[in-house]
Amino acid sequence: MQKLAILASGLAVMAGLWVTWTAVATAQVNSNDPNVALVDNCDPTTFNAAIGPGTCAATPQRHDTTFGEFVGLLFSPLAANIIGHPAWNVAPGYVSISAGQTVRVTNAGGEGHTFTEVAAFGGGFVPFLNGVGGPAGTVPLVQAGSCLASPVVVNPGNTIQIKGLSHGVHRFQCCIHPWMRAVVDVE
Repeated sequence: MQKLAILASGLAVMAGLWVTWTAVATAQVNSNDPNVALVDNCDPTTFNAAIGPGTCAATPQRHDTTFGEFVGLLFSPLAANIIGHPAWNVAPGYVSISAGQTVRVTNAGGEGHTFTEVAAFGGGFVPFLNGVGGPAGTVPLVQAGSCLASPVVVNPGNTIQIKGLSHGVHRFQCCIHPWMRAVVDVE
């Protein structure tokens, strides 16, 4: 009798897990809101020491790009403009949505980022990250017009929603790290 009770309990737990997993999987597949992640790989110890406390938050994810490595990859001898660090990006960089859909943007990194709509891609509001003061021969980026205002900073772990986009192509960039860019195409 005790074995039968244990078997019945085990089957009930398995059935409950199956129902829960099926509901979660169905919700994810049927979700109409595309998700975009703002990603970076800042090492809290070196970034906070170089720039100031709170620049890079400690998160459950492993962030191990030192400030020195970050600066070392900002510029390339093969390009006249700032390149940026490849671990600082928007994923995915292109999203196609239907009119009326909402785009959910989550900061999955350790630093603050913006997701600012711009008429044309350009520089942000941090002169050094635009190439100002970079190696000889570097041509600084011209600041994007929308980055001249005070764009909303999305702090690590936070999510914002982009709603009401009109038909057409919309360009978004981080006004802190201007190489972090995405295009949202509204069909």
